Amino acid sequence: MAAPARESAPRTVTRSCPTCEASCGLRVEIDPAARSVLRVEGDPEDPRSKGYLCPKALAMKEIYEDPERLRKPVKKNADGSWTEIEWDEAMELAVSKLSEIKEKYGNDANGYYIGNPTGHNVGAQLYIPPFLAGLETQRSFSAATMDQQPQNVALHTMLGDPWLFPIPDLDRTDFFVCMGGNPLVSQGSLMSGPNAKKRLQEVVARGPGGEGRVVVIDPRRTETAEIATDHVFIKPGADAYFLLSVCQVLFAEGLANPGRLADFTDGLDTIERVCADYPPERVEAATGIVPETTRQLVRDFCAAKGAWYGRIGLCTQEFGTLASWLIYVVNVLTGRLDAEGGMLFPRPATGRSEAGRPWEPFAHGRYRTVKRGSPEVDNQLPCGLMAEEMEEASAGEKRMRGFVCALGNPVLSAPNGERLAKALEELDFMLSLDIYINETSRHADLIMPSTVQLEHENYDFLFETTSVRNFSRWSPELFAPTEEQRHQWQIYCELGARMNGAPSWEVVDDMMVKGMLAMMVGPGTGCPEITPEQAYERLQDEHGPLRMIECMIRVGPYGDKFGANPDGLNLEKLRAADHGIDLGPLEANRLPECMPMDRIDLCPEYILGDLPRLEAGLAERSREDRMVLVGRRQLRNMNSWLHNLPALAKGRNRCTLLIHPDDAARLGIEDRKHARVSSRVGEIEVECEVSDEMMPGVVSLPHGYGHALPGVRLSVARDKQPGACANYLTDESSIDVLSATHVANGIPVEVRAA
Repeated sequence: MAAPARESAPRTVTRSCPTCEASCGLRVEIDPAARSVLRVEGDPEDPRSKGYLCPKALAMKEIYEDPERLRKPVKKNADGSWTEIEWDEAMELAVSKLSEIKEKYGNDANGYYIGNPTGHNVGAQLYIPPFLAGLETQRSFSAATMDQQPQNVALHTMLGDPWLFPIPDLDRTDFFVCMGGNPLVSQGSLMSGPNAKKRLQEVVARGPGGEGRVVVIDPRRTETAEIATDHVFIKPGADAYFLLSVCQVLFAEGLANPGRLADFTDGLDTIERVCADYPPERVEAATGIVPETTRQLVRDFCAAKGAWYGRIGLCTQEFGTLASWLIYVVNVLTGRLDAEGGMLFPRPATGRSEAGRPWEPFAHGRYRTVKRGSPEVDNQLPCGLMAEEMEEASAGEKRMRGFVCALGNPVLSAPNGERLAKALEELDFMLSLDIYINETSRHADLIMPSTVQLEHENYDFLFETTSVRNFSRWSPELFAPTEEQRHQWQIYCELGARMNGAPSWEVVDDMMVKGMLAMMVGPGTGCPEITPEQAYERLQDEHGPLRMIECMIRVGPYGDKFGANPDGLNLEKLRAADHGIDLGPLEANRLPECMPMDRIDLCPEYILGDLPRLEAGLAERSREDRMVLVGRRQLRNMNSWLHNLPALAKGRNRCTLLIHPDDAARLGIEDRKHARVSSRVGEIEVECEVSDEMMPGVVSLPHGYGHALPGVRLSVARDKQPGACANYLTDESSIDVLSATHVANGIPVEVRAA
């Protein structure tokens, strides 16, 4: 039989952009013969993005083409150089070293860190459990404790599900309040909405008489604030005080009206008592917001169809969980949670917000760090404490000796990275799962790289749960990986098989799928007419993450129920949908059915326990002589992992310190000159930009830079955008205690001319 003809003519493939939450639709022209990308453009037929794209769309092309990315495992030699090795040797080395440490010193002698790119790779999300099961360690760290963990804690304690995010109904609201976010740059973090600028402009046009409102409350006049109808400066870290004053006004002026939510909400009387002590006048010095501004904003919000949203600026501060909780409280008190135009719950095709799913109670303190006894919170330890857990001087015999860093660069993205870099050298063994030799992986003994987005299928698994419109999207593999490459899910599956003593990774893969089906189909489920064995035989793929996705979508709210609903969704239909599948607008009135608990706990005891700390901090927040540092999102950046791409690194230096003209004049700092910024834990030198977009007393520096360290193979980042690492100033001892999240916004600093 003749071999099939080799594909050679250029062709255009549609897929979603894998770089940020928005998951915009793309048209990618490729040359299969040359294995190259010829062009990337927006897909006008994508029902969500409608042809929109931002500069980050080029990232997948440039990562694929990057000559410095790794394609085979590399092992560090005694002299610090690297040697490529085969996969079997790499697997044997990793498993033998981690198992040896585990057997000699105990399970918790190993630890791991999971980085942000995991959320963009469905295989990485679904297949890490067998590997973690093999490690059996409680030393669990991730990027969550520099990101959304306070919202996870608030949602878990209030609704029973840490991932049941309410999303602003941007397509139907006419009054949008944004705190701690910059949707024009992020495209809506935990509010995935392609072309956020157009959506926000439509909010304004949609209001009565074309007078809708977009109100940004932020210590910087961000890109979003520039197009908003209103911008209100707020002192960093004061959001919880401000939101308590909002609640006080709601009750004092008779505007609190939960509507139907009152029927299944506990704690309404409690929150009225709590917020009574925080009228706008009492918190004015701490927030910098005049009382009448607060009162009028509350009145106007209650008179409109509104959504009140908060994001990372609220999470990564001293009272991050209280601020995140109070955002949800405001939406409950005004009846905007689960209401059209307010904050709604997506209904993903994979069925993760359906009634009847099991409830796991919120838990914390099951493990504590050795040095300071910091408790885990919902399986998370503060990532900035990794260093002291590794140091012999801090942790002694109980120190972490083995470490797995999965798709992350915590030397740049975790607090006090200089200390972490030194601590990594004390480890007995370090495994890095990464495609680069970066600031963190340079310390590893072994690096295992995976395929990149154009070399594997993907499904927008996480981001279908955060979208402003329901959708389901599969993305094809554009270029088949070479024999020397492995997908991330294959790496995890084989490591898990070897760590757990399974015969092969294929056995582990089958066990996972069959275990899933045993819970999803058969008597007492939504698919009672089919057995798990029959369902298994009907799956389209032989192995891999799309089998698990197929199980979920076939039994999900839009699924074909393995044939019982022939018009429903299945993997074949999903793969045939070139532009994704539009599943309609978000639905109102899904509570309480879509949450695991029967009732909303508006005032969880765990969260109320932090109010005395908030009260004690009011005087410090009211000081006028503090200079504090906040972060900043940028359109061409995504944390630390896009800086080695020429198209995104070009242009003038973007790692600059924004400072208000009055502060610059007082400190003798000139525009585009350098300053030294110091905190309790570190000092950096950085170029300054003098701008009145900053609130006086506040400076801003973007996150993820610092590419000037030895032993790193990121030449574009080093030469084009090296920058200074903001997290060298982040104090690992300053933590939002409720969520184990580090304070990265509102850091006290001193600034002086260099």
